[in-house]
Amino acid sequence: MVGPWPHKPFTFRACVATFGPLWVVCYSCRRFRRLSLAGIAERDYRSVTFSCSRCGAKGDFVATQPNTERGQEDMRDDPVENPQRHPAAVRRLLAGRHEPRPFQDSRHERQDRRR
Repeated sequence: MVGPWPHKPFTFRACVATFGPLWVVCYSCRRFRRLSLAGIAERDYRSVTFSCSRCGAKGDFVATQPNTERGQEDMRDDPVENPQRHPAAVRRLLAGRHEPRPFQDSRHERQDRRR
């Protein structure tokens, strides 16, 4: 008999339990890396974005090793120790955000306008 599913739905841990190892791919510079679940195992995969630490382009995660797929034999495994975000990726991720406004008490503003 099959028991209840042990993993929270839509998490990276559930994806790995379903599909096996996951890979992060940069199609711009044709590189890939196996996804490490350290720190993201219980996070919702629908809200996580990946970026290439080499070129800053958007990265995707896939369920098959990319260089074994037909037409993608030229992709290279790119082991990077302690990868850092590329500055272009940081600009892309922060593009829609605005600087936080200082706290203002709207009650005092309304009283000032009435005077």
